[in-house]
Amino acid sequence: MKRSVLVTRPLPGLTRTADAVEAQGWQAIACPMLRIELFAPLPVLDVDAIAITSANAIPALSVQPRERRIFAVGSVTADAARDAGFLHVEAAEGDAVSLAELCRARGVTGPRLFLACGHGYGREWARDLRASRDEVYRVEKAGALSEQALDALIHENVEAVLFYSGETAAAFMAACEGAPGIRLAAIRALCLSEAIAARLSKKKWRAVEWPDPLERLGHFEL
Repeated sequence: MKRSVLVTRPLPGLTRTADAVEAQGWQAIACPMLRIELFAPLPVLDVDAIAITSANAIPALSVQPRERRIFAVGSVTADAARDAGFLHVEAAEGDAVSLAELCRARGVTGPRLFLACGHGYGREWARDLRASRDEVYRVEKAGALSEQALDALIHENVEAVLFYSGETAAAFMAACEGAPGIRLAAIRALCLSEAIAARLSKKKWRAVEWPDPLERLGHFEL
C-alpha cells in the first residue's frame, strides 16, 4: 500500500501540490488548514513594484500590467506570479523578513512600493518600509483535520505532512491537539522555509526539514 502524504495548503495551491505528490508516487491526502476568501481585484496601481506575501494575493493583481515588478515572499509564490504572466518577478527566502530585505536591496521602499497581503497582515512590514498596503484576501483557520487525514494519522499510514506557511503549521498542530490518538513521532514535517519549521516542535516529529517540501519528499519506493 502506498504511504500517504498530507497536503495542508488551501485551494488552489492544494490541488497543484497534491498532483505533484501523486506524480512522485505517493498517495496525496487533502488536509487544508486554511480557507481563503478572495476580495475584489485591485485597480491599476501607480507604483514601481508590488510585494506579495502569498500566492493568494495574485488573483487581486489580475488587471495590473504584466511588466510590473513583483517581489514574492518565496520561490513557490514567485512561480505562481510568473504563471499569471508577470515578467519581472524576484523571490525572497520564504518569510516576511527576507522579503523586506529584498525590497531594500533593490532600492524599492516608500509609497512607490505596494504590499498586497491578507486581512490583518503586513501592517508592521508596510510601516517599516513606508510602503503602501491593502488587504486582498482573508484567511480563516480550519477547526479540524479532514476526515481522510485523521483516518490516515490514526492508522499510522502517513509518511510526511507538507507545510507551505506558518499559519497552516500552527493550525495543523492545534487540530492535532484536539484529536486523540494521533502520534507524529514517525512522520516527517516538510516545510517551505526555516521560519515555517520554527513553528513546529522538532521533538514531536521524526524529522523537521526544509526547504522545498517536494524535493525533500522524494519518490515513493516499495
